[in-house]
Amino acid sequence: MKPILKQLLLLFVINLLFSFAIQGITNYFELKNNKMAVDHAIWIFTSEIGDDSWRPMKLAFDHWKESQGQSLIYSELLLTSKVKFQYPPTALLITRFIENNQINLLVFSTTTTFIFLFLMVASVIAMTMYSYRKLDAPQLSTGEKTVVGILLTLLLFTFYPAVKAGTLGQIQVWLNAFFALAILCYFTGYETIAGILLGMMASIKPQYALFIIWGLFRGNKRLVIAMIVTGAVGLLLGIRVFGLGMYVDYFRGLSFLAQHGESYYSNQSFNGMAGRIFGIRYPEVFNNTKWRGYYFPPYNTWIFAFTQITTIAILLVGLIKTNSQSIEARHADFLLMGLAATLASPIAWEHHYGILFPIFVCLGLFLWYGENLGRNLWAKVIFVICYLLAANVIPFTKFVADSYLNILQSYLFLAAGGVFIILVMVKHQFRRSGF
Repeated sequence: MKPILKQLLLLFVINLLFSFAIQGITNYFELKNNKMAVDHAIWIFTSEIGDDSWRPMKLAFDHWKESQGQSLIYSELLLTSKVKFQYPPTALLITRFIENNQINLLVFSTTTTFIFLFLMVASVIAMTMYSYRKLDAPQLSTGEKTVVGILLTLLLFTFYPAVKAGTLGQIQVWLNAFFALAILCYFTGYETIAGILLGMMASIKPQYALFIIWGLFRGNKRLVIAMIVTGAVGLLLGIRVFGLGMYVDYFRGLSFLAQHGESYYSNQSFNGMAGRIFGIRYPEVFNNTKWRGYYFPPYNTWIFAFTQITTIAILLVGLIKTNSQSIEARHADFLLMGLAATLASPIAWEHHYGILFPIFVCLGLFLWYGENLGRNLWAKVIFVICYLLAANVIPFTKFVADSYLNILQSYLFLAAGGVFIILVMVKHQFRRSGF
């Protein structure tokens, strides 16, 4: 059996055993919300998929439509009524399409979830085969490539952030697929297509527009132009339908979110971590384990300053250009910026980390078949630990919610931080002696 088959199979088995161990502990303490990643995968194929993104988008669109285009939905819904609609007006063009064509929302959510989940699977498999060949690893037969594809599919459907987005009916499933496909296109030299995909991502989640700055620093004209053109098309269409005032109002909404954030434990970010620390003394205003749908934590100068400092630091690390011209460094540079865009956000829910899966796959190839960290056992150990933490939900960390150990509730964020550090090492070609 080729090494890559053993490694993928071993990772799948270890992750499954880890998941069952967590499930056993969770059942022992009779905790609620104890579904494993595999439970969510089964749910996708057997139960009704949610409308977590589409419901608030429909609510916002209906509110705007009922006002005959006069409503500023962010001031009225987000700032005043605390309705958690956080997408830019451009994203509402999708809702408009659904409404105008009288498409059933549940059917739309279910169909698109399946399409983009399997687009992500296909992109990750293709990306793996390409990177594996470029790293001069032992070549695979057709049958072995098929087994690799099956194992990657099983790993994806046991990766909690990815399948959680699926069961919720989240538009994040689209973004995960777009990012996986963008990685494939960038790796294979189709930078214009990668730019188009990133531009579409930025039209839904504006933080991905940071790739424009990233591309400018690297002189990547094709990617930058493709992103700008794609984003401009979406922006102009949005302005044509909703008006320029709606976009100005959206910036008010972004400012509000940046100042308040979310302290609920599912917010895996520096802001969420800081909010939960303050929640020890003020549990009623900085809610941790209890979801409050129409509520945001109050503005706190210390939390806001901490969030801004960490955001700037993460983005600077992601934007710094590497001097190395190796394939590993260039690819890690792209992955690092994608992860930085999520880590730097004040609100990064668990399902937003679905983008971690293709990053893990690429990083695993770098560590086991690359040149700079290929012999570093510690990097591999940290990689596996980070994967286990990121791929699973660990409910019993709620037991430390009312103590300063509640940093453990940020296990997904800490795992993503570990991946971020290893990517920095690969990007800047740190070798064994520099670990």
